[in-house]
Amino acid sequence: MLKKELCSICKFYAVSPIHAGSGASTSAVDLPIQRERHTNWPHIQASGVKGAFRAHFRDFVDKNNDSQLINLVFGSDEQDDWDKKIDNLPGAMSVSDARLLAFPMRSNIAPFVWVTCPSILKRLKTDMEYISLGEEMTIHKQDIQKDNAIWIGKGELEKQVVLEDAVVNVTKEIVDDFFKNTFSVLERLILISDEIFDYAASYCTEIQTNIKIKSETGTAEDGTLRYQEFLPADSVLYSIVHYSGRDIGEIRNDDKQSELKKLVEEMQAEKIKTLVEDTVKDFIQIGGDETLGKGICKLEWIKGGAK
Repeated sequence: MLKKELCSICKFYAVSPIHAGSGASTSAVDLPIQRERHTNWPHIQASGVKGAFRAHFRDFVDKNNDSQLINLVFGSDEQDDWDKKIDNLPGAMSVSDARLLAFPMRSNIAPFVWVTCPSILKRLKTDMEYISLGEEMTIHKQDIQKDNAIWIGKGELEKQVVLEDAVVNVTKEIVDDFFKNTFSVLERLILISDEIFDYAASYCTEIQTNIKIKSETGTAEDGTLRYQEFLPADSVLYSIVHYSGRDIGEIRNDDKQSELKKLVEEMQAEKIKTLVEDTVKDFIQIGGDETLGKGICKLEWIKGGAK
């Protein structure tokens, strides 16, 4: 197993709705999104995140680099010209599921506000500790019950806030400098109870109706009506990314792989981390319906420590 030497957190801000499909329908929604089994919160599975990273890297990496670079970073794959006669290699980076941090909800105080809950913040604290960050973070210690809430945004706030069909009572305001600086985009964030957040994440996602039109008649084709679920635009997620240097011992000692061995010798963890984060940046597409403009996310990296 590869040693994970360096870590970062990648933040995803959904510019457009995201459909990371689960592949199975269990309700009236024909195409539901992926959800965690134990919480039912939306997430994006690690395979989808890493696949999106790889596709973005393939399109935007400096073309002057060796063509095998993508295989050494993300793992060997024949579609990236890996010679199937050579033993497969694991990737030098690994990616976690993209976890939900803040969920947007329609509100009476603004077009929308973000909501989060104590359980999510406690998990964020654990993830931050895992990459040697966030020692000064204290926001996770708040205990919220029933319809009470805490304002973590900028400025003063009304005592009662409407969130879709729910009403919460803001009992106080708090400031956490680490959280505010690290997730500065969340200017209107409300900390609500786990119960109300569960309602939001379960029943306030976006459902779109899709049909197919007959070109001859301009009417809907029979049997094509379907309901598709999306994680709303303006959702905020994060994923933990690990990097490790390549080991020359992974490459067999024969003439066919001499050039590959030279490239591996230069692939230290810091170089891989820099290469990935300098290439996979700004905006990325994740999930399905790319041609419909779905799944566009703005990326931002939080530099972590060593493990």
